[in-house]
Amino acid sequence: MILHTEHLGDIEYVESDVIHFPEGLPGFEDEKSFIIIPSGDLEFPFSTLQSTQDEKLAFIITDPFLFVEPYDFEMADSDTKKLGIEDEKDLEFVLAFTMVTIPENVEETTINIMAPVIINTDKQIGKQILLNEYDDVKFTIFKKNSEV
Repeated sequence: MILHTEHLGDIEYVESDVIHFPEGLPGFEDEKSFIIIPSGDLEFPFSTLQSTQDEKLAFIITDPFLFVEPYDFEMADSDTKKLGIEDEKDLEFVLAFTMVTIPENVEETTINIMAPVIINTDKQIGKQILLNEYDDVKFTIFKKNSEV
């Protein structure tokens, strides 16, 4: 299938690439299917979470474990159930991403560590969850060089 996107042009994908978000995403509850489009550049660890329903709706995402150390959390039982995670062996299919916010000053780019997007790649189910472990939503990912 071909998806005509506003930001990345035409993207070819197959149905098995689609991640289903039964509850949508907060603020976008009607958007229930997305694909992940990797940057394709190993030195640019960002991907695009692209809606398959709205060609204009896309989010930049990244692996939080690349930027936050330690980044550790426990999911609520209700979240694991909705994601189809039944026991510890299912965890090998779980990926966590964080939404990226890129302001005009790129050095102030942040990730949302309080509400990661969790994906069960075995069942192609996704959900953005809310964590209690973190007080700040925004985590600056680029270190500012204050010394000249």
